[in-house]
Amino acid sequence: MTAKDIRAANLRDPEICRAYAACGSFLRRNFVAHYFPLRQLLPPGRRPYWDAILALSIHVDDLIDDARVPVPERMVRYDAYTRDFFALLDGQDPWTGPPSSRQDRLGRAFGRAFAHFTRVWDIPRESVELALTNIGADLRVTEYASFADLERHIRGTGGEHNMWLNALLGSRAHHSEEAREHAVSALLGLQLTDNLRDLREDLADGRLFLPLDDLKAFGLDRAELEAAARDRRMTDRLRDLARFEAERARGHLDRAADWWRWADADARELPRQYVSMARCVLRQVPHSRHDVFHAPALRGRLACVTAAGAGLALGYARRAANRRFTSPGDKADPAHALKGSRPS
Repeated sequence: MTAKDIRAANLRDPEICRAYAACGSFLRRNFVAHYFPLRQLLPPGRRPYWDAILALSIHVDDLIDDARVPVPERMVRYDAYTRDFFALLDGQDPWTGPPSSRQDRLGRAFGRAFAHFTRVWDIPRESVELALTNIGADLRVTEYASFADLERHIRGTGGEHNMWLNALLGSRAHHSEEAREHAVSALLGLQLTDNLRDLREDLADGRLFLPLDDLKAFGLDRAELEAAARDRRMTDRLRDLARFEAERARGHLDRAADWWRWADADARELPRQYVSMARCVLRQVPHSRHDVFHAPALRGRLACVTAAGAGLALGYARRAANRRFTSPGDKADPAHALKGSRPS
C-alpha cells in the first residue's frame, strides 16, 4: 500500500494505517500475480479496503484449510479467531497482549483493518456473521445433497465477500439487488470451477463440493469418486460429470457478464476483469479434456496467461480513459459519501 493510497483513503490513525499496510504487504508477497493487478483497477482511495477484504478472507481460509493441522485443532483455532474478531466488532479489544506467532500477528492486523472497513463502508454485522459462519461450516459439513444446498453455502460465504466488493464499486452497486445477483453469479462461476480443480485435494481432506444428486445423475457415488481421486483416474462417467459442472459454472459467468455496468465509471474494470479471468480459469478444464486430476497442457496454461494479461492491459487503458474524462466531483473518495446513502 502506497502513501498515495493512504492519503486517498483518508486513513490517519497510526494503528489502523499499520493494519492496512500489513494487509497490502501480505498480499504483495504472496499473491501478487493474482490480486495486485486487479487491485490497480480500483481508485486509490478504495484499494486499502480491497486489501483488507482479501487479507481477512485468505486468513480465515488458511485457518480452515491448513493440511498440516488436524481438523479438530483447525476448528478450535477458527472458533477462537472469529470469537475475538466479533469482540473487536463489538468495541472490545481482545488483542492486547503480545501475539503468539507470526500468523497470530497477521490475523490481528487483518481483523483490525477489516473491522475498520465495515465501519467506513456500512457493511452490516449480519453479513460478516453469515460469511464467517458458513466458512466455518466447511470443517463441519463434508458434503451437500443437492445443488440448492451447495449454492446456499456458496452464497453465504463468497457471496457476502462479493457484496463487500460491491461496496467499493460505488453506491449503485452497493445498494442494487441486480448488482448483488450479478456479483453472486460471478462468485458462483468461479467457485464451481474451483470445486472441480480442487476435487482431489478436498476429498483427501474429507470434503466433497460436488452435489450428491449430480453424482447420482451420472451413475457415481462418493466412494467411487474417492477411489478415482486417489488413483488420479478419470472414468467416462466422471468426465461427463466434470463437463456438466463446467457448463453450469459457465452459465453463471455468462449471467455475470454485465456486473461491471453497475460500478462507478472509474471502478468498472475490476468486475469486468474478475469475470474475464474466471472464464480463463474455467477454460483450463476443457483444455485438459475435463480431466480434473491433472494440470492442463502447457498450451492451455499459456493461452490463459496470455488472455489474462491482454485483458488486464485493456482494462488499464479503459480505466485511464475513464479517469481522464471523469469530472473532479466523481473522483472524490466515496468512503464518506456512501455512508447512509441510497440510490435515488
